Amino acid sequence: NGYFAHGYGIKAKGMGGVGMAISQDAYAPGINPAGLAGMETRFDGALTYFRPERSYEVSGMPSGQMGTFGLAPGEVESDSKNFFIPSLGFVQQIDEDRSWGIAFLGNGGMNTNYPGFENSQFCQMPEMNPNTGEPTGNMLPIGSQTGVFCDGAAGVDLEQLAIIPTYAQKFADGRVSVGFSPIISYQRFEAKGIQTYADMGMSDDPDNFSGNGTDDSWGYGAQIGIQAEVAEGVRLGGSYRSKIRNSDFDDYSGLFAEGGSFDIPSTWGMGVAWEVTPMVTLVADYQRINYSDVDAISNDGPGQQDLGQPVFGTSDGRGFGWDDINVYKIGAQFELPNDWQLRVGYNRGDNPIDSDEVTMNLLAPAVMTHHYTAGFTKSFGDQHELSFAAMYAPSNSVSGSNAFDPDQDIEIEMKQYELELGYSYRF
Repeated sequence: NGYFAHGYGIKAKGMGGVGMAISQDAYAPGINPAGLAGMETRFDGALTYFRPERSYEVSGMPSGQMGTFGLAPGEVESDSKNFFIPSLGFVQQIDEDRSWGIAFLGNGGMNTNYPGFENSQFCQMPEMNPNTGEPTGNMLPIGSQTGVFCDGAAGVDLEQLAIIPTYAQKFADGRVSVGFSPIISYQRFEAKGIQTYADMGMSDDPDNFSGNGTDDSWGYGAQIGIQAEVAEGVRLGGSYRSKIRNSDFDDYSGLFAEGGSFDIPSTWGMGVAWEVTPMVTLVADYQRINYSDVDAISNDGPGQQDLGQPVFGTSDGRGFGWDDINVYKIGAQFELPNDWQLRVGYNRGDNPIDSDEVTMNLLAPAVMTHHYTAGFTKSFGDQHELSFAAMYAPSNSVSGSNAFDPDQDIEIEMKQYELELGYSYRF
């Protein structure tokens, strides 16, 4: 769902990412901290294999006109496809109504790596006579190398870790649960292969635009949640997470708006869980992700009129043009004989990228909308659980004009696969 995972916690992921009104493990604070209230002491650990397949295709030849920046025609796939993301959680029960815990949740897989390739004819433009405005017959280089943006292999890498300590308590004879979590975040970011834009005068700080290795930042935020049993077998839940304010990426102060600011947007949601029978539980969630909280993500991307203008890194600098999105999740859980639980789910999120923002989003084509999920848990006695979850997001694409050369069209595309295996120990 943009760059957020479709869910947090292996049991939630098997049901489309739901978790506002139902919480079953120590990962609950990733969705709703109220779910820890009275939870038994337990440890949960999981490893996710995530495979996003990203590509873009450019149609049409560059116009070659002054004041444009054309791309080499053809289809290019990102080389980076395989990612492993760990998660850990621990809960300590204080009594039947109170528990505290801590969750470590990773977010990643945004690493794109488009290889350098021979396109030297597209990494140069005609030299113009300043007196006559006519071509001189000579060609001037754009950038320093070949590749997507005439600067060698290109891509971005964003990794995030959320550390979420939580306290939760039940009230009203156990019918209402409330939880609170301060959030500590850690981010790592790298951009490469896009220095050409800075060399063309588009950055307020060209030395801190691209190719400066990995920079990191720490941040803080908070989350509050509630769950309530409103009828026999029916629970409602809701949660709000504030914007997480991170320190700036100083090594990329010429790329991100406001001199390298890259916070994590706020989210909120609500859900319902219905125990239809002792064997069947149905769950549905709604989530809102406010990408507009972060200028570097939501500000409109650059256009042809910005060539030669310092529009990256400024206080109102250009971004990736992402919209706020709505996410709808449904899931079901089935209790089976011999201590088995089976889960299925579906997650439908808006695509945050409009057709007029495809050029910058070559680097981050997060256009997924449909996610199909399944999973299971097998218990071994009273203490051990082995869980599995899988997700498939079929290919989705967005097409639009090259923002720097309207004679060209660009299509960005992605599909995703995810497998997760986890172990739980209940004390």
